Amino acid sequence: MVPSSREILLIEDSEADRVLIGAMLAERPDNEWRVVARGTLAEGLDLLRSSNPVSPFAAVLLDLSLPDSHGLQTCDSVRQLAPWLPMVVLTGHDNDETALEAVHLGAQDYLCKNSLTGDLLRKSLRYAIERKGLELVWRDELEQRVRERTAELSAANEGLQREIAERRRAEEALDESRRFVERITDATPSMVYIRDVASRRLVYANQQLRTLLGYELDDVRDWTDDFLTVTIHPDDLPRAKQAMADSMEIRDDEIHELEARIRHADGSWRWLHFRTVIFRRTPEGRPRLVLVAADDVTDHKGAEEQARQQQEQLVYVSRQTMLGELATGIAHELNQPLTAVANYAQAALRRLRSNEWSREELATCLEKTSQQALLAGEIIKRLRRLVSKRPPEQTETDLNDTIRDVLEMVRNEAAGREVHVRLELPDELPRVRADRIQLQQVMLNLVRNSFEAMQHTPTEERRLSVESRILDHESVAVSVTDHGAGCAAQNLDRLFEPFFTTKEQGLGMGLSISRSIIESHGGRLTAQSNLTRGLTLEFTLPILPGVAG
Repeated sequence: MVPSSREILLIEDSEADRVLIGAMLAERPDNEWRVVARGTLAEGLDLLRSSNPVSPFAAVLLDLSLPDSHGLQTCDSVRQLAPWLPMVVLTGHDNDETALEAVHLGAQDYLCKNSLTGDLLRKSLRYAIERKGLELVWRDELEQRVRERTAELSAANEGLQREIAERRRAEEALDESRRFVERITDATPSMVYIRDVASRRLVYANQQLRTLLGYELDDVRDWTDDFLTVTIHPDDLPRAKQAMADSMEIRDDEIHELEARIRHADGSWRWLHFRTVIFRRTPEGRPRLVLVAADDVTDHKGAEEQARQQQEQLVYVSRQTMLGELATGIAHELNQPLTAVANYAQAALRRLRSNEWSREELATCLEKTSQQALLAGEIIKRLRRLVSKRPPEQTETDLNDTIRDVLEMVRNEAAGREVHVRLELPDELPRVRADRIQLQQVMLNLVRNSFEAMQHTPTEERRLSVESRILDHESVAVSVTDHGAGCAAQNLDRLFEPFFTTKEQGLGMGLSISRSIIESHGGRLTAQSNLTRGLTLEFTLPILPGVAG
C-alpha cells in the first residue's frame, strides 16, 4: 500500500539541514518527493492536526533534537497524533542508541545526518512507506483473523475433548499397526530394513538381520565408508556405493536391485539380493527413507556357478565331437602342405646328387619347402587352439577374420560335398568383444549344419552364403544361408532345443550349444526359412564400444 501523496513533512530546526535535505530529494529530474518543512515539533504537530483525518503527507522526516522536544518524546508525540503515517528519524552520531529505541517505538527507519546521501534518503523513505503500508494491511488482516480465530476457538471448544479422544485412539491404532507390521516383517524370510538416505543410518531392521547375517541392529546402524569397506566384498563395493548414490534419484514406481556379497558376523561371505524402493520423501520431494528387502541367494549363486562350469564342459565336449567329425577333412588339409614339403625336399635332393643344379633352383625349392612347412604349422596351431580346454576369455575380436578361419578349416569338406561357398564380408566391420574360439565353434556348427542340410540337394544348387553386416549402431549380424531341405515352420523354434534334431544321425546339441554361446556374449541366434528353399541361421553380437572396424 503506497500513499498517492508525494509530499514529505520535514520537522527540523536547522535551516541548513532543511535546505540540504530538500536539495537531496530534488536531485532526481522526476521530482519524486517535495519537502514541506517546519522548525519545531509544535509547528509540525499543528500541520498534522489541520490535515486530519486524511493526511496529505507520504511520510515524516523527524529530527529527534528539536528546541521544544528531545529524544523519544518527540517520536512518541508524532506517533500518537498520526499513527498511520510512516516516520523516519534523523540523528547525529551521538544519538544512535536513542534512534534505535525510536524505531522500536514505531519509527520505520533512522538515518545519521553525517553520512546522509540523496540515494540513501530516497531509499529509506521508500522503505518506510512500503513497510508502514504493509503494517496497516497486516494489522487489519490480523484483527480480522483474530476475530475469525476467536469465533473458531469458541466453536471448536466443545469438540476439543472429542478431538483429544480421537487422537488418543488414533495413536493406539498406530501403535497396534506398527506392531502388526513388525510381526509381519519378522515373519517374512527376507531381511527388511529402512535406511535414512541423508544420515546413512538404519532406522529399522527386522529379525532376519540377525538370522541371515548374525548382526543386531546396533551393530550395523551406521553405514559409514569404513563400515561398508569391511562389510561388503571388495569386488562388489563400488557397485554397492553406486547403488546407494542412485537411491537419491529413485522414482516412486522404481525398484532398484543389487546383488552383493556381505560379510557374515562369523566372517564368511553371503550373497544377498537387495531390492530398494522409496518409503518416504522430504517436503521438497527428495528421498528421505528407503525400504530395502534382501534375500540370501548364496546357494543359488553356487548353483549358477556349477551350471556355468557344466555349460563350459558341454561346449568343450561338443567342440571335440565336432572335430572328430571333421577329422578326415582336417587330415587332408594338413596332408597337402606336408606332401608339398616332402616333394620339394626330394626334388632338391635329386638335383644335388645329380650335380645338375643351379643356386637359383635350389633356393626356390628351399623357399617353397619353408612356405609349406609354415602353412602346416599354422594349421596345427589353429587346431590346437580349437581343441584346447581353457576358461572363456572375451577380447577384442575381428569377426571377419574368425569367419575366414572357419571356412578355411572346412574348405576341403566343402569341396568334397561339392558345395559352392560365397562370402560377403564388408571391409569396415566394427569389432566385437568375444571369445574367438567359441565364435569359431558357433560358425563351424552353423556351416556344417548347412552342409548336412544340402546332402540331398542337386549338386548344381548346393550354395552356401555367409554374410556379415552392421545391423545398427549397437550390433553386427552374421548370417549363414543354405539351399537345403529347410525346416517345417512349427519346428523352427525347436531347432535350438537340446536333443531335438532333424538329421538321421545327430544328438541335437550343436544349435542349442551355439545359442547358449551367443547369448552369453549378449547376442541372439535365430532361424528363418528362406522364400524358395533352405534355411538362414543368423546371430547378432554387440559392437565393442569405441572401437572402429
